[in-house]
Amino acid sequence: MKNEYKITKQLMMSWAKEYHLQGARSIFNFVLWCILGACGLIILILNIVFEGEDWVDWYLAVLFLIASVFQLFFSRFVFWSNRYKLLSKTYGVTEWIRTTEFTDEEIVLSDYNSVTKFRYDNIKKIKEKNNVVMIFFNNSLAVRLYKDAFVEGTWEECKEKIDSMIK
Repeated sequence: MKNEYKITKQLMMSWAKEYHLQGARSIFNFVLWCILGACGLIILILNIVFEGEDWVDWYLAVLFLIASVFQLFFSRFVFWSNRYKLLSKTYGVTEWIRTTEFTDEEIVLSDYNSVTKFRYDNIKKIKEKNNVVMIFFNNSLAVRLYKDAFVEGTWEECKEKIDSMIK
């Protein structure tokens, strides 16, 4: 079975929205940044109401607000944009084909001229959401597939193969 799709900047930027607030760590960070933003807002309001003259209070309020807004709304887009720039510079192209092939021995991921191999027994879990399939491995890496991007076989056949290789 083989899954193949074209990587573009727009596609990579769409990944920033795909798995927002997934997992305990992500939710914990979200709550933490919300609390920090609320603290900044409270300090700012108190400075306005009580006519605070201490510049440190104003500085902390603005710093907390800017940092929390960035982390809550923009950081993941900056991350994926930088990731795209790094890969496109490394490969020397602005778009490339990512191929994931499921052989009898291993999963082979070809990203332009880079090849990575994964063993079936390292698969930790598989998540499906609409047309997207994420295969997570024990080493904290993941492979993204699109159900409609199979050029050989189907996702259902692939899933059966993975299940049989894991057990």
